[in-house]
Amino acid sequence: MSHSENFTAPTTPPRERDTAIDVLRGLALITITINHITGFTDRMGLVGMQFPTLTLWGFSSAAEVFFVLSGYLVGAVYFAKVKQPSLGGFAAKVWRRAGKLYVYNLALFVALIPLCLASPDLARLGFYSWFFKHEPWGYVEFLLLYVQPYCLEILVTYIVLLATAPLFALLLRLQPFVALVASVGLYWYAHEHIRFNIPGGSPVGDWLWNFNPASWQALFFVAMAAGRWRILDWLRRKTQGNWWLLIAAWALFAGLTVLFLAQTWYGFRIDFVSKIRVGPVRTAHALSVIWAILTLFWMWPRLGRFWLFRQVAIIGSNSLQTFVACVAISYAAGYIWIEHARTHDAYIALCIGSVVVLGLVANGYARWKARAST
Repeated sequence: MSHSENFTAPTTPPRERDTAIDVLRGLALITITINHITGFTDRMGLVGMQFPTLTLWGFSSAAEVFFVLSGYLVGAVYFAKVKQPSLGGFAAKVWRRAGKLYVYNLALFVALIPLCLASPDLARLGFYSWFFKHEPWGYVEFLLLYVQPYCLEILVTYIVLLATAPLFALLLRLQPFVALVASVGLYWYAHEHIRFNIPGGSPVGDWLWNFNPASWQALFFVAMAAGRWRILDWLRRKTQGNWWLLIAAWALFAGLTVLFLAQTWYGFRIDFVSKIRVGPVRTAHALSVIWAILTLFWMWPRLGRFWLFRQVAIIGSNSLQTFVACVAISYAAGYIWIEHARTHDAYIALCIGSVVVLGLVANGYARWKARAST
């Protein structure tokens, strides 16, 4: 299955679009927006229940979804087995996308500076205060991808994975089994050795990256291998009309959800859920979310025609640009809440309003893109 531009995934012809993928990415972007706002309000002492997202009831967040889908689509569009692309051509494409992502990351960083200058609390929570305190060298370290502010860490990890994708592609072409074993082996080594990480990241805590590339590469590269052989095409054909696969997907998702909630009910703790090292249980939950949502829309394609899901799909259809917008919106909402309305009602209203604004931005960009292509 090839598809349009994911978090940083390649663009493919509209006739090949799969609405289920766009809806899944759109839901992930909405979750990220709300979670980022909650990250600001919670650390400022918000009293009351968080705005409900899947993160409240599961081991994973939306980031895992993006890495899996991005890796899959890079493999399906740029390195598909049936196309036999050259390694040089593949490297040129992914490095060009990595450069584009670097520019977006820099533009977003600069765009958020005025808000943080206007709000010392926002600057502190977003780690911009560190850059202000250590200028100009703090900005140099940002340019070198050494230090990242809140919400931008995921972009930097993705840049690294795109930059190293040609090495994995080379091994994948020569020895697919060895490539997969190497990726999984590196993942497990990084999971078991906490300090095996890149120095830097957010300028707090242990000064290691919040998204350890040695761990997160497995989600991306294994999915990239699946995309090379278009595994989702095969799974979609198997799923359509097969109630057992639908039931299995949702049973797995429900089981992991109950297990997560049972920690609170019965006072125990599940291990292997680290976000930095993307633990195996966290990974399993993320894959269950992906499988459950995809099977739902593969079984009932008409769901994608409902207005609400069409809006969610539009949010997910150009997810690089929409992600940049969602981070800016999250900072703006955090600024409003911190400086003008520190109440639970205001927090809920800002979460809902931010999702609406995100939808408007996505629609506006989609229309502009359509006009520019004519």
